[in-house]
Amino acid sequence: MRDTVVKNIRQRFRSYSLLFEQIAEDSLTLQLPVAMSKSVGEHMWCIVGARESYTRALLNGKWDGFACSLKSDSNYSEIKKALDDSSRSFDDALAAVKVWTEERDDLLVHLLEHETMHEGQLIRHLYALGETVPSSIKWA
Repeated sequence: MRDTVVKNIRQRFRSYSLLFEQIAEDSLTLQLPVAMSKSVGEHMWCIVGARESYTRALLNGKWDGFACSLKSDSNYSEIKKALDDSSRSFDDALAAVKVWTEERDDLLVHLLEHETMHEGQLIRHLYALGETVPSSIKWA
């Protein structure tokens, strides 16, 4: 089961890379005229922070809080680099874990849930902004 969860996490990571490559930089700060709307950049900040936090938790064997390295949620190149870096760091952490526990497996599932939730939100957000979404994205 772990292999399936990891495979799906990596698919979500690839989807975000494809999605982000199509986003216009000026769209990062746009919000929808609905209550509690986050901008695309704010979603990306949360995604990067979760990846970094869950990766750290996998290495430590337990959750130890949320932190995000992004200084801005509107800097396209910084977000792109953080998405790429967090994907590589996740793979490095998987390779470093030698003892898998139920808690580590739960962390993987929570990361997958988080990635999937934001992906759906972003797809809906981008459609509402009149942006296109790559047809290769599973949920589009």
